[in-house]
Amino acid sequence: MVQEPGGAPLAVSAYVVLSAGAGSRIFRVRGPGRAPKVEELAAATTIDIRRFQNELQADLQGDLDSVRAKGHPAHVEPSSPEWVCGFVRAYLRESEGTEVE
Repeated sequence: MVQEPGGAPLAVSAYVVLSAGAGSRIFRVRGPGRAPKVEELAAATTIDIRRFQNELQADLQGDLDSVRAKGHPAHVEPSSPEWVCGFVRAYLRESEGTEVE
């Protein structure tokens, strides 16, 4: 994630795996830090960590540049897994009526 000056999340880009054996699912979370979009990836998605890292960097580069252009230091930093998973939980609750831990 990229934070705004002052510490609020400006932008997030993350992948979340809902582990359920053969029924595992992968979600992509990206967009504004206060309300990112959650999308489920196709069932046949192969996990390619390097590709995911490149996509995360590309997703966040514009926000990094924007913060830096205002004279503030900025970098990509890990977001809290609980925070990111909260968006996936809300997505599943709204779209499927499903509660997950």
